[in-house]
Amino acid sequence: MTPKGDTEPPKGRPKDPRVDTALLDAAIEVLNESGWAAFTTTAVARRAGASTASLYRRWPSKQALAGAVARHIALDELGGIDTGSLEGDLRELLSSKRRLLENATGPALLSLMGQAPHDEELRRILHDDVYAVVRAQLESLIAQAVTRGELEAPLDASRLDVLTLVLVGATVARSVFLARPGEVDAGTVETELHLLLAALPRGGEGERTPGGISPQG
Repeated sequence: MTPKGDTEPPKGRPKDPRVDTALLDAAIEVLNESGWAAFTTTAVARRAGASTASLYRRWPSKQALAGAVARHIALDELGGIDTGSLEGDLRELLSSKRRLLENATGPALLSLMGQAPHDEELRRILHDDVYAVVRAQLESLIAQAVTRGELEAPLDASRLDVLTLVLVGATVARSVFLARPGEVDAGTVETELHLLLAALPRGGEGERTPGGISPQG
């Protein structure tokens, strides 16, 4: 008797990861060049040299595609940080955020975040694919610091929420009020680092500012 799996036809052609990459790259290019107003599944598929059917097999709407773009950008730049110290980890997190804004993906991400208040589906997707990713990464860095003994306990949820909003919100505010993404300098990263460390309850050795200088001395 032939096994059932040998007689059933395949349920669909396997997705080609090269098409995924081409579509994400095309989506970033369309967002960079024209912003959200011209961001359509047709424009992205045409740019990628793929069919809209291929795109919809992966993402059911342009909002879902935008979320995939945002998550791709966030995870690519912000994941896997472990320098061996809390200060080093936070500095690398902030430097990664700076690199994210300086490269070709920066304008695309800012365009999506600017549109989110006007599109509930996009707002929900960006909450999951940007805010939640940044929050999880910050929570991971805090957990690493607790394990090393640099912090006595993890942050409570409300403080973690606020620090995540500060990290993300500073990026948006700077792009609107102060500078273009590529103009963020190393001094700004250090200033943000000082503020973040000051907001963390660091007992004993933690009562030191970046560079190892205690507030009293």
